[in-house]
Amino acid sequence: MSKKTTRGSKPKPDPDAEAAGKKSTATALKKVLFVAEKALPQDKDEQKLRLERFFHPGQNKEALFMTHDNVQIMELLEYAEPRRSWLVNSEVCSNGKIYMTAPLDPTLLAVHHLRKHCGQRAMSLDNIAVDEPSTSRLLNEIINPDSLKCVADVKKSGDLSFYKFNQERTLAWLALKTRQVVGVLKEKNVHCGHSAQSQNFVRSEKLAAETASTNEMDYTRMACDIVGRYLDSDLHEKLTSYLHITSEIQAIVEEKAASQKRKSKAGQEGGGETKKIKLNDNDASAKLKSSGLVDSDTDHNTSITSPTAAPPLKERSLTAKEKALAKGAKGTKSIASFFKVK
Repeated sequence: MSKKTTRGSKPKPDPDAEAAGKKSTATALKKVLFVAEKALPQDKDEQKLRLERFFHPGQNKEALFMTHDNVQIMELLEYAEPRRSWLVNSEVCSNGKIYMTAPLDPTLLAVHHLRKHCGQRAMSLDNIAVDEPSTSRLLNEIINPDSLKCVADVKKSGDLSFYKFNQERTLAWLALKTRQVVGVLKEKNVHCGHSAQSQNFVRSEKLAAETASTNEMDYTRMACDIVGRYLDSDLHEKLTSYLHITSEIQAIVEEKAASQKRKSKAGQEGGGETKKIKLNDNDASAKLKSSGLVDSDTDHNTSITSPTAAPPLKERSLTAKEKALAKGAKGTKSIASFFKVK
């Protein structure tokens, strides 16, 4: 075969390599998504789930959501860690991210648009954000208009309904939502404190009663932060002020001050118990007699505190065993002598 023919000829495509390339491309597109079983379509021909983008007030930008039958809306949460992958059957998916759906009350998303467009005047939902298809779909197709009564004043004229944002009603509704989240956190036994706590540590009833109010504030603070993830930053601050929630730094300072106060109070109570108890002469003599440090012929009524007391107490005589030990210890060094600086 000549060099010309060799250079001009092209290698035949490898079908295995093409299949591998297609396989890797398909694998890269795979993602792991956790969805509630009741939200999955029962029939393959039915298209119940739909991925859409709506404005997220907490992120101040559009985010990805999943709608189910135009009735329920779920936020698509993404958990990503570096250098992670999935093994799906016999394929390796290089995208190690995890996607989960979380049910969401669409009224929380509607509050932003009502504040923006209906803060000064009442408007119908058809006239709000006409140039924004996603917002128009959220307000007219997904949200139940009756649920907007919790956050807006509704005025009707014939078949038309007009909505005007009401801040006081909105804060009261958000406070109710926060209390519901507090109930769920307590039911799940979620620790909401800023410090670690052992589940096996048993607290006294007194200490548990003193920290009950602090734990309640921790639950309320966490629940307010969860609800505030779907609110504008200024509205979240108003909700925090509405619920009288102190900042976490201030809560830490107050808890430290309360713990120091408890310690000082316990020290005062314990100090009274550690004071020397003054005994009567008869009681002191009886206790000293019972201890075995004095002989039995000592007068019980002799005062041991008076400087003019009659003869001093006699020392107890040593037993034969104690005398033998004392005799054997003569000439030996004490153990403290080995630790002296030389």
